[in-house]
Amino acid sequence: YAEHLTEDAGLVDFLWKYLLWFYEQADCVFVLSQSTAAELADKGLRPDKLRLTPRGVDLKRFHPAKRNGFLEKRHHLTQGFKILYVGRVSKEKNLPLLVRTFKNLCRERPDLKLVVVGEGPYYEEMRQELQGAPAVFTGYLTGDDLAAVYASCDLFLFPSTTDTFGNVVLEAQASGLPVIVSDVGGPRENIVPGETGLVVPATEESLTRAVLELAAEPLRLREMGRAARRYVESRAFSDAFLATWEMYNAA
Repeated sequence: YAEHLTEDAGLVDFLWKYLLWFYEQADCVFVLSQSTAAELADKGLRPDKLRLTPRGVDLKRFHPAKRNGFLEKRHHLTQGFKILYVGRVSKEKNLPLLVRTFKNLCRERPDLKLVVVGEGPYYEEMRQELQGAPAVFTGYLTGDDLAAVYASCDLFLFPSTTDTFGNVVLEAQASGLPVIVSDVGGPRENIVPGETGLVVPATEESLTRAVLELAAEPLRLREMGRAARRYVESRAFSDAFLATWEMYNAA
């Protein structure tokens, strides 16, 4: 998104003109979400050029059965309700909002824990801001360690408003986690609102209320987790690859 690269309005206008000129040279433009397509069309790109690209998730790697005590063994995190964020640790992911929200949550529910997976330019600052709070920073994880962390948490919280897709949202649901995402950007298109998670405005009040609502209803939370897994079972990598292959052939 050009607006997130600079606050200079003139430069933003130039960047959009360049992007639209560049895309106009193509016969079709593949996009990751309807929100991206709508933004490009709103900026002037012909809608008939736009194609929505399927995305999948590794259903074998990310699975509820991967819960194995990783957080307890590696980070001594045992009791409490675990909220998870996975992704680049940077401000454009709206993580300062996550910090403020978690501080609010701690005042309401001292048993809540925050697990942050990833690295980035906001990492050390975020750790300092949450010093003394029940928050664990694992750094960058991959493979079975990442899958184990997903499966070992209770709720996935992704406050970003700049993501065009948000593959971590699919990984969380494949791991049996309900998700809470903002109502801006592509991630909201990857859940079933009210069934596999919640879509809320990216504000402290809305995110705090959503987490407290789900944390207070363990039966509903478990059912949403099961529904999340069922939902992504139709989003396997192999199916997404074949659908994308057919799109390229058609193009």
